[in-house]
Amino acid sequence: MKLDFNLFIDGVTQSGATKDDFRKALDLVKSGNYRSTPQDRAAMLNLLRFSDFLSGGANGKTFEPAIFGFVGEPKNIGAYITKDSAPDVELKYSDVVRIFGQEFAEQFAFDPSVTDVTNRTIEIKQKLRSSQTTFTQLGAKSGYAQEIERIRAQAEIKEKVDSKGRVSIKASLYDDDRLFAWFESPEQTKYRNALITQFEQKMQNYLLFAYTDGKLSVKAFPGLAKEFNLRKSAARRRQMTSLEFTGGATGGSVALRASAEGDRLIREKAIDVTSQIQNAVEKNFGRNLLNFYLNGDGAAVFKKTGANTKYGFVNGIAEILIIIKEFDPKAGGKPFTFEGQVDDTRMGTMTSKAKMPKQRARAQSQTQQGVSAAQITELARRAFVQKMPKGQVNGPPAPVDGILTYRSGRFAQSFNILSIDERAKKIRYTYDPIYRVHEATSRNPRTLIESAIRNVVQRKLGVMFGYIRQ
Repeated sequence: MKLDFNLFIDGVTQSGATKDDFRKALDLVKSGNYRSTPQDRAAMLNLLRFSDFLSGGANGKTFEPAIFGFVGEPKNIGAYITKDSAPDVELKYSDVVRIFGQEFAEQFAFDPSVTDVTNRTIEIKQKLRSSQTTFTQLGAKSGYAQEIERIRAQAEIKEKVDSKGRVSIKASLYDDDRLFAWFESPEQTKYRNALITQFEQKMQNYLLFAYTDGKLSVKAFPGLAKEFNLRKSAARRRQMTSLEFTGGATGGSVALRASAEGDRLIREKAIDVTSQIQNAVEKNFGRNLLNFYLNGDGAAVFKKTGANTKYGFVNGIAEILIIIKEFDPKAGGKPFTFEGQVDDTRMGTMTSKAKMPKQRARAQSQTQQGVSAAQITELARRAFVQKMPKGQVNGPPAPVDGILTYRSGRFAQSFNILSIDERAKKIRYTYDPIYRVHEATSRNPRTLIESAIRNVVQRKLGVMFGYIRQ
């Protein structure tokens, strides 16, 4: 990884210690000696702010893009039961297809009361290794002061006096038995329905980012709220979720979390989409991330990290460089530059200027390295033939809804990949035109073929392609 930059503070070109901080951070990463924990990352960069960046926007703002199609929160916030019900990302369904493929995209749920049929929403979470998944929370400030007061009366209240004599109050209750007794009582019907609705709106589709030993893992759970089915019964809610009350001197809120059983379901049902997300990372991801923390909505966080924490500016920059490598594994082989500025108590206003160089061409294409169009054709053909129900020529069984029946093998043998364009990320294929009559039906051959190609290409080449039927 090569980082080229010039630094300016209050219009004056900088060298010396200030520029050295950047150089030290880069050298730390290059040496392999830099280490941090998920807790360190959370403290340095604030995972909520980082989620905002990944989402492409928050609180009515749009940020420089991080992931293709992720352009921030839903535009119709007013349609949600509360503003906290709105998921992190709203994107076009066509972009979901481009990122995850048609077959997987079809599993993404949408609520027609808040989401247009052409869009989908995704809630982003970043989970530390041992923490529970927190779905959402609803409190006194959302118009439920009376309901919250009933559980606050059962909470443990602690007072703390700091060295300056200032008193802070913390109220908390973690007892699931008492919390669910309150939650399921007739007096809490309105609150209970509101929290469940908020969960359903927020958690339609779920994307989890996790970081372990310098490796990024991304898992997707489309239709999570539907799978949890919290409206089924009180027993179902108790099985799949847990509750937590926290507050200060007044008010408070109740958080809805995944129970051990709920977390188990997420682990079992979530699909690894790390490569799909990495392939969807915007080409200027590195520059945009640096800008976000040095010049954008993350600048306040970074100022605190650099000046007022044990981590310091060097470690903060190193952490950002590590994230760039996690999201864009190719970053180690291409220089990137950035433009940004940061207001820091010890640094003043800093800016840097440079331009993004073009990515260096690979010495060999992936297909040249041993994966030919003919090989992918054969592997994809085997894959979709295995999916097809088997029948006799001009005989039974009857066709299966949604998929062609394998009879003579004519359809499968007519399928061929014509070209793989790695630069444009396009694959052209063909099959016997006689079968195109099915393209306007639920048994569209293109769905079957493209699903098989996608799985093979992802396994062999590790990148996403678009598909064109010649």
